[in-house]
Amino acid sequence: MHNLIPTFELTVAIRHITYRKWRTFLSVGAVALAVAISIVFISIQSGFQDFLFNIIFKYLPHITISPLEGKDYIHLYRGIIDTASSIPGVVAVSPTLATTVTLIHKDKAYNVAMIGIDPIEGDKISEVGKSMIEGSLSLISGGRRIVMGRPLANKLKLKLGDTVQASFPDATTTSLIITGIFEYGYKPADESTTYVSLETSRGFLGKGDVLNSIEIKLADPFQSETVANELKYHGYNAKGWQRLFPQIMDNLAFQKTRNEITLFLLMIIAAFGIASIMNMLVREKTPEIGMLLAMGATPQNIKRLFLLESGLLGLMGALAGCSLGLVVSLQLRRIQITGSVGETYNLPILIDPQDFLVITFLALILSIAAGTYPAIKASKLDPVIALKD
Repeated sequence: MHNLIPTFELTVAIRHITYRKWRTFLSVGAVALAVAISIVFISIQSGFQDFLFNIIFKYLPHITISPLEGKDYIHLYRGIIDTASSIPGVVAVSPTLATTVTLIHKDKAYNVAMIGIDPIEGDKISEVGKSMIEGSLSLISGGRRIVMGRPLANKLKLKLGDTVQASFPDATTTSLIITGIFEYGYKPADESTTYVSLETSRGFLGKGDVLNSIEIKLADPFQSETVANELKYHGYNAKGWQRLFPQIMDNLAFQKTRNEITLFLLMIIAAFGIASIMNMLVREKTPEIGMLLAMGATPQNIKRLFLLESGLLGLMGALAGCSLGLVVSLQLRRIQITGSVGETYNLPILIDPQDFLVITFLALILSIAAGTYPAIKASKLDPVIALKD
């Protein structure tokens, strides 16, 4: 019996698993449930992270160049634009002159951001042109014209072609014609953002050929810090989106850590379930273990037997959990969420095959670890005493 091959351990392990079906079901079920919950958690987290990154990468600048410390505006900015445009990976450079403005129509008045842009370059940053539901962004270049979000237009009771008054302390009150209405589907932006031409913004502020920011978009948003550092080398006050929106990164990092801890604890609980089952199995199978030892099985054979059984239970649970997690995730993807302005979209779920492999491996390792103590305990049994039990 000293030359027992792994087939022996596998055969006995399978017999143990199939002999007590209810106990096997509980053990496999515990792992499967933990794995399924882990898959769903990760898929939802990845989906929301991808959804949030799409907002950052689609509508917001990846790098912003601001005035130097102590300055309100950027002068002689054309050289900065040329330098930024020449950097590999830069796909858009938009000169911007933004200010707060009070829009007044009849008895309604709201403070909003009025962003002066070049329609072509500005659209490459914000993609507002794709969100236009009436009119056109390009028309702002024709003079004192403005485009705004539909919720803001509704609040001011404005429609295409109407005129709105723009005023603010130390600024020149200006009449602006509505030449476009957009809707991002993100209520805070739709209610508080408007776009005009650079010339209109400068006329309103009474400023010359100046900017208060230059916005940059990259082919690869994750190169923002590298490109920002290159611009800093040229003496410009450049910041990447990670520094511009640190609260987003902090929130994502917190959620990721919290979910990882939760998932790990779930797997630990499932592993303890397997450890309990295996410990009970050792006690139940003590006479059989004594017989195997008496027939010539070595302690190593017994240890491998129970470790193999733990691994099989963990693997079965992981595979069942992956299947269950996939089905639940696909069903959750069908859930419709209503946005702040009435738009609907599916619950963001991102299913990554790599997550299934990682969680299956983790479940397998923890299951084997859970069976280690019972396996060692079984291998140390005295065959004479075991046969008497």
